[in-house]
Amino acid sequence: MRTETGSQEVSHAGEGEGLELPANTTAPLYFALGFAFLGVSLVTSVLFVFAGVMLVLWGGIRWWGEVLPRENETFVPAQAEADRAPPVVPTPGRAPGPAGGADRHRARLPLEYHPYSAGLRAGIAGGLAMVAVAGVHGLIVQGSLWHAFNGFAALVLPLFGAQPPSDMTSFHGVVVLAAGIIHILLSLGIGLVYAAVLPMLPGHPRLWGGVVAPLVWTGAGFVCVELVVPGAVQSINWLVFIFLQMVFGLTAGEVISRSEPVRTLQSYPLTTRAGLEVGDEEESP
Repeated sequence: MRTETGSQEVSHAGEGEGLELPANTTAPLYFALGFAFLGVSLVTSVLFVFAGVMLVLWGGIRWWGEVLPRENETFVPAQAEADRAPPVVPTPGRAPGPAGGADRHRARLPLEYHPYSAGLRAGIAGGLAMVAVAGVHGLIVQGSLWHAFNGFAALVLPLFGAQPPSDMTSFHGVVVLAAGIIHILLSLGIGLVYAAVLPMLPGHPRLWGGVVAPLVWTGAGFVCVELVVPGAVQSINWLVFIFLQMVFGLTAGEVISRSEPVRTLQSYPLTTRAGLEVGDEEESP
């Protein structure tokens, strides 16, 4: 007998009743990984092309063989009668309706979010903290306050097709202005990303914002700089770079964690969400 899900109910000798279900397979994973390698080869090395083609062929042929001409299935025995849950006894009556703003049935995450203003404040605070620490480091180690600005310009300007400054310890008005504008825009953008993403991640925002995220975008920056300006990564002190990113992340994460989250209006009726009606018994979020 075939069930509602399309599985075949069978009875095996010595194993009792059960279902014939599709067998586990890793072929689709190899198939997808091969296409991922082919995509990576566009910006890395031709070696990924050969690896991707081999994985695509291996996964595709294996996947085809497990589906056609006969599907590869495995027998799953049915649970014993004594271990099954008792049947549900229907109870006549009417279930109470959900209360606006209080019921979480079929809720979409996140239930709360930080306002965009908190993200902008986090970006500004993190950017200022990063500039302050970078300036002190340049003044103590390199003997110049402008070394941090010129170093940031040397890292970022080649990504936009501009030439970095030749003298890293002198003041260059145009370079400092360009680096400052790019730094402000990046700080505000990352602050908005923090406000949108951090509430959906488990744990404290300081962990994700101050440790995980800086490591991720440091790796991304390493790859981007090496692709745009080959050999430029050798001139960057990556320990200082990671430390500055962590200063930004910890400061921004602290600002986000201290902001007051706002509840979403997903459980409220349409009239309340549109601002057309607010009941006396309902509490505005």
